[in-house]
Amino acid sequence: MNFELFKKKVKQLLKNNCYKLQDFIENYSITTQKKYNDYFQAINFTHHVKDIVNLLDDNTRQMLFKIDDFKKYYELGDLYSLWRIIYIKLEEPIIIIGSGVSGITIASGLAINNKINFLILEARDRIGGRVYTSDRNMDMGAAWIHGSENNPLNKFINYNNMIPVANCNPWMHSENAAIKYLGVKGVLAEEYRQQMATKWNQIATKIGLKKNKTIYEAFLELNSEGFTETKEGSDIDTEDIYSFLYMIEVWCGGSIKNISADFLNETNYNNALFGDYGGSHYLFKNGAKTLLDNIINNAKMHSQYNILDNVLYNEIVTDIIYNDYCVEIKVRSGHIYYCNKLCITVPPGPLKDINFSPPLDNLHKKSLSKIKMGSYKKIQLEFCKNEIGQMFDNCPMILTYNPFILWNNYIYSKNKPILEAICPAEAGWALAGYSDEELADNMMSHLRNYYPHLPDPIA
Repeated sequence: MNFELFKKKVKQLLKNNCYKLQDFIENYSITTQKKYNDYFQAINFTHHVKDIVNLLDDNTRQMLFKIDDFKKYYELGDLYSLWRIIYIKLEEPIIIIGSGVSGITIASGLAINNKINFLILEARDRIGGRVYTSDRNMDMGAAWIHGSENNPLNKFINYNNMIPVANCNPWMHSENAAIKYLGVKGVLAEEYRQQMATKWNQIATKIGLKKNKTIYEAFLELNSEGFTETKEGSDIDTEDIYSFLYMIEVWCGGSIKNISADFLNETNYNNALFGDYGGSHYLFKNGAKTLLDNIINNAKMHSQYNILDNVLYNEIVTDIIYNDYCVEIKVRSGHIYYCNKLCITVPPGPLKDINFSPPLDNLHKKSLSKIKMGSYKKIQLEFCKNEIGQMFDNCPMILTYNPFILWNNYIYSKNKPILEAICPAEAGWALAGYSDEELADNMMSHLRNYYPHLPDPIA
């Protein structure tokens, strides 16, 4: 049954009645639930309930009377609660939890298809999630397109405004990669890198076949079997073999002590790595915020609708309850939202803090354990541009060792004399509690292992 036509009939029926009720009937929607939640059970409209329900067609009435809550509110004369159920079943509103790239992309697709009956609940005071570009055009969160081949984000990206990093995954295939690899003996030769990559692939394949173990447990088991050892006559250092573990944490942001071994059970190592897309990898020249802007503007261009109008900020979801006619979402502020369909786009960390009723089954829990991206700590050092010169060559990224593994070279990518250390998972957590001065001292001590004449930072 068409909800708008039904609403029109109801408004005609109530033409000369309570203004507050008319306002509610006219304006209640997924985006105004917060405003009207207090209306429920406030006034008894028993004398109107029967007439309004009779305006429904037979099939819709039969469907609604199979819902226990609908029958209860019908008998109580609670028209507000009754209307909520009718709205949910006929309009099928959608709630999206999270306004990161996934949430915004879903909302954009809905708007383009003329489905604007959605609401985005965002825990922070901004959109973007892991994407956050500072006023200085620095990406404090996501900064990388992990493979451009068949990537669904391609339609939102102008690759002329991107910085190429490698023709394919740079960790396993360093040929043609615009990354400087630094090992315990200095800059790694390409032939040596390829030997390491071959060994890493072999280790990844073996780990992926281990059952009911974490990556770390599986690696230790392989180590005890001698598989991770280098062959006699090989020039590969043991520490370089162990750097495989660091690479996994760089890629996932999660601790290898928590990630399931079957996360590495992939067959596409030739083109990608652990769920990445094949093809070239890129950094954002003007910040990852350009991706968000393009997604939002694409929706405006095709639908004339601003999806940001449907975002509610600072709403931290605490409970998700599935019942026989809707999904109920409770947030920390005390508000409750109701929808027909729910799309959850938050990362595993916050997701684990949400109470589900009924609880998630084992299949969903296992799937969550395999989702990429955990936590990173990004720390920036700024230098005097005149002093640093060409010290870091013509490369956007530098790869070293624990704890400051991966460095964004913003001298190359953004023409700013800034080096940014990316410390994943346990390497990042271990830095918690250090003062800025202590962090700077540790970072400079680390860098001077490779660049002994590096000047002191200015910030």
